[in-house]
This record gives sequence, structure tokens and C-alpha cells, in this order.
Amino acid sequence: MFEKIPAIYSAEEIIENAIKKTKKIQIQDKNRFYRNRKTIIKKTELFATNVISTLEKYVKGFPSIDNLPKFYQELIDIKIDADKLKQSLGAVEWARKTCTKIYSKQIKTLKKTRDLSFLKHKQKEIYGRIASVLKQIDKNLIFLSKAQNTIKDFPEIQNTITIVIAGYPNVGKSSLLKNISSAKPKIAQYPFTTTKIHVGHIEKRQGYNTEKYQIIDTPGLLDRPIHKRNKIEKQAIAALIHLADIIIFILDPSENCGYPIEKQKNLLSQIKKMFRDIPIIVVENKSDIKKTDSINIKISCKNREGIDKLVDKIFEIISKKTREIKPHF
Repeated sequence: MFEKIPAIYSAEEIIENAIKKTKKIQIQDKNRFYRNRKTIIKKTELFATNVISTLEKYVKGFPSIDNLPKFYQELIDIKIDADKLKQSLGAVEWARKTCTKIYSKQIKTLKKTRDLSFLKHKQKEIYGRIASVLKQIDKNLIFLSKAQNTIKDFPEIQNTITIVIAGYPNVGKSSLLKNISSAKPKIAQYPFTTTKIHVGHIEKRQGYNTEKYQIIDTPGLLDRPIHKRNKIEKQAIAALIHLADIIIFILDPSENCGYPIEKQKNLLSQIKKMFRDIPIIVVENKSDIKKTDSINIKISCKNREGIDKLVDKIFEIISKKTREIKPHF
């Protein structure tokens, strides 16, 4: 979806690249006057058209934000700022149109004149005016370059049944994803190891067919109001709102995650209120360290205890929900 977004260069780099391409131009003509005249015109044309096509490529390379699935729209707003992205793309489009007008108007004058001095003067003028326009949008180009680097790391979300893993930081969300899917998320013992969304897949064989479902590891959430949540946490909320067909909520009764179990349970209560219509599987991780008497599924991502039982529960819910699930996109 985002692979067509090109690398974005600064105003100076666009100018340098355009000039570099003109240096190889040398028109062949027996008449020295015509040779020089045609070469100047061709170099000017190539410089202008290269700049214009580069700007056009930038504008067309970014997908229409308003036409993207809601999850991606919100992710862009969280990580980039959708309004600033639209403004920057609008500025680049303005620059493209302005450069096109400069080129279209001046190239006619170039082709009519037979005065080489005037021709060189006009060439310099066109270069200068186009460069001036580019410099006016340099901050927008820099912003788009950063946006492109951010967007290219967005997860590839498929329109299929999706299980979203949620819970406090360090409770074992990434470890669970690694245990039950093909994904290989980063795992470490400090808060917010997961700073972005990771996607894996879980498969179920039915006769000769294999059904593949999507499972998502989200950044850790804390028990606090939505307006106090940081950008990392907001990604998790966006995934839950726009993608979740099933939620796996992980608790760590051992509190090795660094957070009291009561705070974890408060967050669970909050999630249950927010997502009343979505099945929630409550899982207690780190059963190799501590087990409670609760009815929740007990697992250990360290020794895989209870993992098969959890997977069976996931498939049980999927088999009941298949007809109810609506497309995410």
C-alpha cells in the first residue's frame, strides 16, 4: 500500500540532480550557432521537466489520506499529523504548478530568440525562479521525507480475522506473539519495548484447507485516561478500535512486569467497557513463576505451558464469530 512512496529529497538536492542531468546534453549540429542554441534550450527544458516530474512523483506517490482505511488514517495522525501531511503535499503541488507555469511561459521566449546572450540570460532566469520556488517549500520536503521514512515502516494489515494482544508493558505480549505466530518481534525487559505494531499470522488446518488469521502485538498500555496516553499507547488503542475481532488481554500476576496486578486489572476493566461487543480472552502469563486460582487461562511464554489451550480457545471463538465479522477496510 505504501511501497510506491518515493524517497523525498530536499530543495537543494532536487536542483543539484536536475542540473547534473543537463550536463551530459550536447546537441549535434554542423552550425556552431544552432548547436549552442539548441543545447541551451534542451538543457533548460530538461532541468525544468526534471524538477516538475520529481514534484509530481512526490504528490502522486503518497496515497490519498482520506481514502485510506481508518486504522491507517489514525496511525498517520498519531505518528505524523495528517493535517501537516496534507499541507505539505499541497505545498509541493503548488510548487509543481508554479514551476510548470514558469517553464511553459519562458520556453516560448527561448525558442523564438536568436540572441545567444539573451538565451543564456533567460536560461539563468528560469533556473533561478524554479530554484526559488523549491526553496520556498524546502521545509515541506523535509517534513515529507520524515513522513515517508515513518510510513514505510507501517505494518501491512490484511482484511482478515484479527486477534489483537493488549495489556501493560512487559507482561509478555511480544513473547506471546512469537510463540503462536511467525512474527519475530523485539523482546526486552523494559517499558515500551514495543514502540510500534507487529503483525504475525496463526494458521488452522481444516481438511485440505488452511485458514490464516492475523494476530497483532500492540505497544503496552497504562491505566490512565486517553488524553494522558502517549503516541506509543495511542497506536495500541487504534489497533483495538479499528482492527480487533478478538482481544487477548495479558495479565502478569507475578508483577515482574513492574506494575501492580490491581492496576493491570483496572486497565482490563477499562478495556472491557470500551469493547463490549468484542470477545476478550483474559490470559495470565508467567505461570512458571506464579499461578492464581482464577478461571483465566494460565500460560508461560517461557516454557509454552498453556499455549495450545489458548490457541484452541482462539479457534473456538473464531468458529463462532466467522459469520459476524465485517471487513476492516
